[in-house]
Amino acid sequence: MDILGLGMSLLDTIQVVDHFPSGSGVTEIRESASMGGGPVPTALCAASRLGAKTAIIDRVGDDWRGDLIARDYKKFGVDLTWFSQEAEQSSSLGIVLVRKSDGERHLIFQQGTASPLTGGELSAGALQQCKILHLNGRHWPACLEAAAMVKNAGGLVSFDGGANRYDPKFSELFPMVDILIVAREFAAMHSESDDLDEQIAALSRDGAGIVGMTQGIKGSWFRTAEGETFHQPAVEMENVIDTTGCGDVFHGAFLYAVTAGERWRRCAAIASAAAALSATALGGRGNLPSLDEVAACVPR
Repeated sequence: MDILGLGMSLLDTIQVVDHFPSGSGVTEIRESASMGGGPVPTALCAASRLGAKTAIIDRVGDDWRGDLIARDYKKFGVDLTWFSQEAEQSSSLGIVLVRKSDGERHLIFQQGTASPLTGGELSAGALQQCKILHLNGRHWPACLEAAAMVKNAGGLVSFDGGANRYDPKFSELFPMVDILIVAREFAAMHSESDDLDEQIAALSRDGAGIVGMTQGIKGSWFRTAEGETFHQPAVEMENVIDTTGCGDVFHGAFLYAVTAGERWRRCAAIASAAAALSATALGGRGNLPSLDEVAACVPR
């Protein structure tokens, strides 16, 4: 197994509207799409599309949402050996409103009732055999146990710190993380600073092999364990439709590149291209690019 993910799976419904509702009335949907969602799950689908062998560890409900979530995983070739549907429970739902004029988003979220995973039910065999474990803090504290098992087996641990997802408890996990890539907002809260250099220095304190910060069209910044720093510009696309899930695709493509033996700078370039290409369709998985499509944007 190249990449094993431990995260929350949900069903995403993306709806394009002219304006966000501000009161009672009727809002017409201009375009819509439904697909699986979630930061770790979408990263796995993106990596699988590029050629990595991926699997998800998660539990959802046995409702129609859970059925669609499982079907979407299968569509992208994500292994479901450690994925289950809990009887008489519901799966999580995200409704993403996208404003047509500027692509601004508003998320409406319903938490499912499926039981969170506990450390004692994690598959030791899967964790000890994967090359990379990808986390974003969901199913805490099972994350801590899973990371420790992977590290003890010689694997790598990756963490996605998304915007609006900062929690001080994540500092307990960071000493075990090898690939630490977070949103710029997350880095600002972690470092308690607005200065870019201070932010990346704070991320580097725990000894990750590489740390990075992403900031949409401004690109991303990285620092390796050897002290090398570099900026990866965002890849520009003329026909941007929706940026939902771009960060998740960035992570998935970056991890694919790591498993393919690429150097850090090329990993970042591949990730940037994949994220940009994914923005040319509605939804986080509306256009997960192939390796050939990404390669066309990232010359050797």
